Amino acid sequence: MGGKNKQRTKGNVRPSSSGRAAELLARENGVVPGFVGFGTTATPEPGYVPAVHGAEDIDSLVDADFRLVLRKLSKRDAFTRLKAVQEFGSMCQEREAEVVKGVLPYWPRIYCKISVDHDRRVREATQQAFEQLVLKVRRSLAPFLKSLMGHWMLAQCDTYTPAASAACQVFHAAFPPSKQPEALSFCREEILNVLQDTLLKETADTLSDPQSVPEEEREAKFLRMVTSSLLGVKRLLSLLPSSDRTALEERLAHLIAAGKFWKYGKHKTPQIRGAFFEVLSALCEYTPSLVQNEAARACPAVLLSIDDTDPVVLPPLWEAVLHIVSTIPDFWTHINSRKGFLPKLWGLLKEGGKGMATVLHPNLMPLISKLPQEITDPALDFYTNFFTSLIQGLSSERAVTSPSESAAIVTAAVECLRYSILHNTAEGEDQRQIRIMLISQQLLPLLDRALGNPSLQNGPFFLLVTEMLISWENRAGLHGWSGSNGSEDVFQKLLEDFWEGLNLLFVRYTDNEEADPKALEGVATLLQVSVSTGNLSRKQGQRKKSVKICFSKLEDKEESGVEGGGGEKPDLSVPALEPEKAIGSLKTEHLEDVVCQQAQLCLVYVNEKNSEKHLLFLSLLLRSFHTHRVFATLVEMDDKITKEGEQREEMDTLKNPAMRFLLERVVVWLAEKGRTDTDHLVEMVFSSLHCCSQQETIRILNHIMDLQWGIILQIIQRASADPETLKSCGDWLKGSVLGEQLLGLADELCNLRGSYSTSTSPKSTHSWTLISLVLSQRHNNEPLIGEVYMEKILEKLHATLCETKGLSDAGNIEPLVSFICNVASTFFSSVQDCLLLTSAEELLLTVFQLTAQDQTHTHLSDSLLDKLRKVCVAGVRSLVQHPECEVREGGFMHSTALWIKNQLLTSSLDIKSLQILVQAVQSLVETINSVCHQDSPLLGQLFSLLTPSQIEWTRIRQALPPQVSQKIMTHLDSDSLDVFLLADQCSSLDEFIMDVLIQHMTRYASNTHTHTHTHTLAVGLSRAHIHFGLCVPDVCDCLAVLLCCLKANTAVQEEVLQAILATMMEWRNSKEDWFLFSSNLSKVSAAQLMLTVEMMRFLSWLVTNSPTVLSSGQWDFLLCSMLAWLETASENVSNLWNPWVQLFVCENTALIVKLNQFFTSPSSAVLEKLPPELSGEWTDFFIEGIYSLLLPLPIKITGMYDPLFPLAVLQSVGVALTYVPVQQLSQNSLPARFIADQKTNLPEPLQTLLNTLCPLLLFKARPLQITAYHLLDKVMPQLPECDGEGDNSKSDDDAEEPCLSPPAPLMSILSACEELCESILAGVQVGEFAVVQPLSVEYSCILGYLLAWKLLLTFFKSSPSHLRVQYSLYLKRSRSLHNLLLHLFKMMPENPVYPGQGGETKETRTLFTESLSLAWELLHLACSVYYSAVQDLPAMVRLWWNSQEKRVCTTVEKFTTKYVSPVLSAQEISSVHSSTQTFDSMTVKARSVAREVIATYSVDDIFIELVIQLPQNYPLGSITVESGRRVGVSVQQWRNWMLQLSTYLTHQNGSIMEGLALWKNNVDKRFEGVEDCMICFSVIHGSNYSLPKKACRTCKKKFHSACLYKWFTSSNKSTCPLCRETFF
Repeated sequence: MGGKNKQRTKGNVRPSSSGRAAELLARENGVVPGFVGFGTTATPEPGYVPAVHGAEDIDSLVDADFRLVLRKLSKRDAFTRLKAVQEFGSMCQEREAEVVKGVLPYWPRIYCKISVDHDRRVREATQQAFEQLVLKVRRSLAPFLKSLMGHWMLAQCDTYTPAASAACQVFHAAFPPSKQPEALSFCREEILNVLQDTLLKETADTLSDPQSVPEEEREAKFLRMVTSSLLGVKRLLSLLPSSDRTALEERLAHLIAAGKFWKYGKHKTPQIRGAFFEVLSALCEYTPSLVQNEAARACPAVLLSIDDTDPVVLPPLWEAVLHIVSTIPDFWTHINSRKGFLPKLWGLLKEGGKGMATVLHPNLMPLISKLPQEITDPALDFYTNFFTSLIQGLSSERAVTSPSESAAIVTAAVECLRYSILHNTAEGEDQRQIRIMLISQQLLPLLDRALGNPSLQNGPFFLLVTEMLISWENRAGLHGWSGSNGSEDVFQKLLEDFWEGLNLLFVRYTDNEEADPKALEGVATLLQVSVSTGNLSRKQGQRKKSVKICFSKLEDKEESGVEGGGGEKPDLSVPALEPEKAIGSLKTEHLEDVVCQQAQLCLVYVNEKNSEKHLLFLSLLLRSFHTHRVFATLVEMDDKITKEGEQREEMDTLKNPAMRFLLERVVVWLAEKGRTDTDHLVEMVFSSLHCCSQQETIRILNHIMDLQWGIILQIIQRASADPETLKSCGDWLKGSVLGEQLLGLADELCNLRGSYSTSTSPKSTHSWTLISLVLSQRHNNEPLIGEVYMEKILEKLHATLCETKGLSDAGNIEPLVSFICNVASTFFSSVQDCLLLTSAEELLLTVFQLTAQDQTHTHLSDSLLDKLRKVCVAGVRSLVQHPECEVREGGFMHSTALWIKNQLLTSSLDIKSLQILVQAVQSLVETINSVCHQDSPLLGQLFSLLTPSQIEWTRIRQALPPQVSQKIMTHLDSDSLDVFLLADQCSSLDEFIMDVLIQHMTRYASNTHTHTHTHTLAVGLSRAHIHFGLCVPDVCDCLAVLLCCLKANTAVQEEVLQAILATMMEWRNSKEDWFLFSSNLSKVSAAQLMLTVEMMRFLSWLVTNSPTVLSSGQWDFLLCSMLAWLETASENVSNLWNPWVQLFVCENTALIVKLNQFFTSPSSAVLEKLPPELSGEWTDFFIEGIYSLLLPLPIKITGMYDPLFPLAVLQSVGVALTYVPVQQLSQNSLPARFIADQKTNLPEPLQTLLNTLCPLLLFKARPLQITAYHLLDKVMPQLPECDGEGDNSKSDDDAEEPCLSPPAPLMSILSACEELCESILAGVQVGEFAVVQPLSVEYSCILGYLLAWKLLLTFFKSSPSHLRVQYSLYLKRSRSLHNLLLHLFKMMPENPVYPGQGGETKETRTLFTESLSLAWELLHLACSVYYSAVQDLPAMVRLWWNSQEKRVCTTVEKFTTKYVSPVLSAQEISSVHSSTQTFDSMTVKARSVAREVIATYSVDDIFIELVIQLPQNYPLGSITVESGRRVGVSVQQWRNWMLQLSTYLTHQNGSIMEGLALWKNNVDKRFEGVEDCMICFSVIHGSNYSLPKKACRTCKKKFHSACLYKWFTSSNKSTCPLCRETFF
């Protein structure tokens, strides 16, 4: 047939088309021909699939967006399919139901394909999208249910859990639980067809196309689908009603009769084997007759596979084992148990289940309960092998290292042993031998092993043995419950044998001088568990089991047959274990006999060998066995050992053996010198007290008060450890004996003249801990000791603290005070109502007084003062948190306020003492404020007590010296605002300050000049100016105090402000020299400068807070003064070495900033009250005057003070210059500055501005660099206009592509900085982070370099497209951008996380997501420059990236993809959404989820749709352009336009909207009749955007100049590309 390259027959102008042929056939015959193919059903024969009417008809039924997404679902790229599925789900959620229903006819075919996709993310997303579809269409899904349900069932059993969970969620969303069986029943045939075909017919090559899918991927899909199909059969059986299961038995019989089905049990893949055994279990449970028919296959497949210990296979395998032995009565006839089953079982048990004991061993007891006699004979050998193998598994490597594994083995061993004994209780010799073997050869050796193994001791073993013994005691009739079949004697004999063997075992461990402490502890643990089983929570007993075990009575022993038939769940019960009663304690005397014997052995070794190990063991025994008989045995043993004497005769009067043992033995052991570890002896004391009455307890505890305080501390701690012990010892704790002893101890500890030197000894430490304990410990909100004694102890501590000052020189008292602090801190923090005690409040007051006094008086160290402050904070918190807290007379708050006021009024405090007092008060107020509620009156009451009365205020004012205002100013300066701490709460203080101000103003008042103002302050100010020449410092201080009051939001009437301002205006007329206009500031005093500064500050406050108060004349005064001060500052640049002059300039610029802020955005309400001509005067006159003086100021400063710059002045001037209007910069009056041979199109003022400011970017003064950047950033958008005007005159006939340099001053700075940065960063690799020290020369250089690039990128972004091409070409040739990007990846941090964000934020903020802060940190600036580069120069960055070596490429791509691309892509999509740019005949919309932009172009009958896809690593990766719909455009033209758009987006340095605008312009020119360039096949050039103008004289075709130049240089010819004639 004709190929693409063959010549067509003449007249055949259209290529062949199969679609057009089908359309012609349908038109001629009236019907659409059919084609043989494969339908969607699972039938093996080829189906007759009708041809679908034309694709255009189908497309018209589906929404355009859905149609586009459905096409993407068939793409080969997994990521494309994933995004398409996600978009499909979101569209189903957003669109109307009728629109979504149009997709339903095509959804089953697509779903059946993508629901089994190789990519698990696609499968999960498919189910999530399906859920949205189901929720939208609801019942309309019913006609398509049968074609969906098979693969839906497969999806619910997907091996990827999230996908399976999502499919199940869809199923629950589609059908309520009551309707689910009905839905499955409706589609059961279709479901089984899909599952059965997958299991029996499909292969890896039939499920996937071998030509397009790799072998590994095909095999993985096949294994996954087989696993899902097996699990699907199980799920189908479990959900179908029983009647439907019966109807499917014939189909299921065909399935399990197939040999391929049984081969899955031996498959190499664990997932398939596990699913196979799950299916087999389900078949046994729901269709047992089918399995019984296939017993010959089922039994070997399951029972001979028990050695398969794969973690995936083992749980379902053993479930299948139990189902098989329960479902098939004669299962043993189908296997060789002696050679096949049992050897594998023994080997598996010996290896401890190969690490799977927690899953395997719970199945052992159900298994042996179902084993028939044919397998277990001879029984003795069977049980011996079984338990020997089982216990041997404890030695396996996994069981040794894993407590859960060993616990599972031990649990299974005890359960199986208990079961075996219960089923061998007959009187016959064989069963007796079995019982003896189980006790002597299995149980006792296992106990012996556990006694030396802490892992087994901590497990459930001892508890299980105890439960078994209780069961035996029940059957022996020891608990009043008789066993059946007369087996009491058998179990009594069992118990005797067990306890006899156990006793011998214990004696072997105990009767040894070198006894192992771990073994003794194990013995004690076993005995403790045995006696206290009823009180133990069975933590280890919560064992997971794979089967349900029920315990039946002994008389049901014979009823162990299989019950139930088809559909009934087989009986998996263990038939011979009875339901035990509630677990209790062992009642037999054997246990107590063993304990008594062990206690006697311990006492012998303690008395004869002084064995500490046996003493500890005895304590452990008595902790659990504190009975009368045990203590009596110990006393009798002691009587035999100890000779009679006087002490012995005294003790005969004690009848209680526990009391005798305690006093004769335990107290003696406690009193031994040199004993360090007494915890076990203290436990022994309380074990003995369990057998004593209340009076005996008090008597004994009072008797042992002579012991060391450390032991008493342990006894009190143990007594308060639990409620029962506390109740029995409560009378002793609150008694007078203990209270007096503790009081004496406190007195001894607080003896300042004797004990402080030894207060750091261990004995003293224990004593202080004891005092802290009895004060802090509470039970049911009651004190541990008597409240009277607690009060006395607190009083003693208080008295000691009060005496510390007087004894400060007697010696080192710090340890004593430190201990008191620790006790008080614990007491305040622990006891809720502690400060309701008067002594506690007095103690807290003393602590506060110590913190509020100078160290020269208290002689306390800094560390001790810090401790006292913490104690004070804890005490105040505890006091304020109490609901009944109030300021009452005699309380802490009241006493503290009176003491503070007394200190202020009567004590002669120096400045340091006053500061310390104020700090203490401030800490007190802050603590109260942090705890109490906002509505609490506590602070108000405290402040009212602190505030002096009117009489006291008068006395204070009379005592004030004339320099009081200066002192107030000193305290008000900078951070020392402590004097006005109470200003917000007490109005009297403001009145006081204002009164002081008035007094100082009126001292210099004259009777000759008065103003009639109502307020006293205005009167004082109006009189102050006459004699002011003598009092400049005082008036300056008064203004400072006034301003401080104003800043503290003190209420002031408008008349007062106007009066003050009017007074200043009077000073302007009469004392103009006070304003320092046109003065030489080097000859002015600091006081005069400070007066002017205070006036500036006052005027700034007026502009910010009360601008409406000013009249027109006052505004003129303010603005003219500001401008005159600026002139003075400009004339006194040479005097900036003086800090007072620097302050003068800073405050002047601050006033300018306030004015700029005010006039920039005044509110409408304020604007109405201003003079009408004010705004115009500011704009027309004052702005020009300000910035004509301010703009040259940085240049003047740098010329005089290099390198010691006045940084504060530069920074304040820089802030003021940021408000300069662009017009003032463009028409500046700076001295002209030009450079020879400098090519420029800029006007002279702009060129001068650039030449002046650009060098400032490299100055070592950081504020100057920032100022220069801000000024240049304002004019950068205007500069390309000048190049554009100059570019219009250029000819387009240049052969080579023209390039244009950005502003020359900026490029010269960049060139200089590049070399410096290269030398600085020479040793740093790309991707490493270079640390630059702030304020260094390197820091200034890199900062200037980055700022210059920031300006250049701003300039580039403002340029039009045709100029942007020329600028980018210049950057490419100069390799400036190349060097920048390399430098940036040495300066940007590896993890650019924005500092200071909390862990609870949902999205991580990075240096790319946050706008550039004014801190101008280098790393943030570097990130900002990189972001601007990839945003404004994406093509050049992409070109640079492609040219780098692999390591650099990887580093750049990883960093950009992770941190930059998401932000940039979101911004591009957002800019499309928010774009106000409109196009004729073209619409643009964006899809943020899919990162797509869709452009639709329509003219007349032509319709074009293009889809622009942003890559993940945008802009490094190329933007892809995909085709959408097209109408009326040829294929070739369509491809040309797609290529052109791709070219524009790839090679143009701009946004997507700019690329689309270029493309649309190109298409418009094409429709206007402009022919394409026959080299690039585009009307508009891809890089310089020019039209074809160079025409060939022969063929008359036109070409782009750049295209021709490239053609001539690459081909080395001068011929026309089209006609091959010489091009002229």
